[in-house]
Amino acid sequence: MFCFVFENCATSKWKKELVSEGNTVNAINNAITDFLNTSKLSKKDTVFSLKVTDAGNGILVIGIIGAVNKIYPTDKNKVGAFDEFFPTRYIIRDEKLFYWNDTTQVITQEMISTLERFDQIDFNWSKEYILPPLIIDDGKEGMVYYFCENDLRNYKKNGSGTIRQHYDPPKLNCKKKSKKKN
Repeated sequence: MFCFVFENCATSKWKKELVSEGNTVNAINNAITDFLNTSKLSKKDTVFSLKVTDAGNGILVIGIIGAVNKIYPTDKNKVGAFDEFFPTRYIIRDEKLFYWNDTTQVITQEMISTLERFDQIDFNWSKEYILPPLIIDDGKEGMVYYFCENDLRNYKKNGSGTIRQHYDPPKLNCKKKSKKKN
C-alpha cells in the first residue's frame, strides 16, 4: 500500500512541472520532463536529438531519440549562420543534453561549446573523410510526443517509427479553449 501511495506521489510531482500554455520550447520542456520520468530510453543515452514538427490542426510533434552520430560541421556552419540541419537550441536536464534545430535561430558559440562539452561535434572529419562518417541505425528507438498547441498538458506519446516499426499518430482531441467572459 505504501509503495502505491509513494509511486503516485512521485508521479504527481513531475506532472506538476508541466505547463499548459506557452511556445514550442515549453512543449519541448514538457516532452523532456515526461521522457525523463517515464521512458526507459532516457537511461540508454546521455545525448538526445529532437525533431520538432508542426503537424497542422493545432498539433505540435516532438520526437526524441538518442544521438547516433556526432555533428559534422561544414564550411557554412559558422557562428551567426542559419542552417536547417545544424542544432541551434539545447536543454540540459539531469546531466543529459537534448538538442534540436530551430530555423529561426542562428548557430551560436554557446551551442558549439555545449556540443564540444558533450563530445558531440567533430571539426576534423573532413581531414579523414570525403563525406561525414554517418552511422544509420535503423533499429534505434525513441519517443514521439503529440501536443495540442492550445493546451500543452494535453498530449499523447508513442514509440518512434523505425524501419522495423511504424506507428500511426495517436488521435488527439485539441478543443479550442473557450474565452472567459467578463
